[in-house]
Amino acid sequence: MASTQQARTIVVLGATGNQGRGVVRALLQKTSPAFDVRAVTRDIEGSSAKRLVTEFGSTDRLRLVKGDVYDAQSLHSAFKDAYGVFAVTQNRIAGGTVDTEDDMKHELQAGKNIVDAAEICKIQHFVVSSLPNLTKASGGRFTKVYHFDYKHQIEQWARQRLPAVTALLPEDGTVRFCAPVPGHTLADWVDPAYDIGVFAAEVFAAGPEKTKSKTYPVVSPKVQFSDFSDIFTKTTSTPSSFKSTTIDQWGDTVAATVGEGYREDIKQMMQWIAETPEEKICYGTMDPEEDTSWQDLGVRASTFEEWLARTNWKGPE
Repeated sequence: MASTQQARTIVVLGATGNQGRGVVRALLQKTSPAFDVRAVTRDIEGSSAKRLVTEFGSTDRLRLVKGDVYDAQSLHSAFKDAYGVFAVTQNRIAGGTVDTEDDMKHELQAGKNIVDAAEICKIQHFVVSSLPNLTKASGGRFTKVYHFDYKHQIEQWARQRLPAVTALLPEDGTVRFCAPVPGHTLADWVDPAYDIGVFAAEVFAAGPEKTKSKTYPVVSPKVQFSDFSDIFTKTTSTPSSFKSTTIDQWGDTVAATVGEGYREDIKQMMQWIAETPEEKICYGTMDPEEDTSWQDLGVRASTFEEWLARTNWKGPE
């Protein structure tokens, strides 16, 4: 673990987003060791930034700074003199849609900017929210799951160039009571808004000596897709059911929301999930014994039941 006399400022990218907000929360809750948090957001006067200050602003350990992953110089300013960085990249530019598959390449540019800035600013511990390489995992059969493969590429760039990199691999946290897979298909579960923060805070606390070069899957024990609706009904007393849809219907739904360029990506992701080896975890890319998060960090990801209890979610409004 790093010296207690050394400044421990952690830069959190995407601080007003789903994962970043949880990382800010978990870091501020830690008191031994304590961390100062530099929360990066594109608009420090925006409503999301103001909500962050409202929730956590009673401490002098939190400071909001303006930064954009597509503006390299802003990242250099945000990272200056910091000890660590929590990095997360997005599938699409905020407020935009993915109209073509090429539109997703922006994530690689964002990742390059982040890694460049971390190297220039001599960041000592780089914790990245990543995903597995599904082109490799599937033996080259599913080559268009870009939002996985691009994050994995960014992780590899970081490992090649930075002194201490730890990867967190979350499931995406989507509640799928209607999915293009048989009901008996097993799925990982995580609450990314909560669990990523808990894991990241413990990684920073453990330090690079213990966690560098490690990959921690942030997933709870697998659950059958059909069981999600049963658990939901048991926990909330709200009737629900699981319905298997077609892969094309799934693609239509996602494309209508995110953009046409995302269609094949999400279809191939679900095709892979339907056939991942049941004995493996983290989208079929790791053996259970490779997960040392409990031994190293003393944390486990939330179960679906725990997420329901914590959020009091009763279903879509």
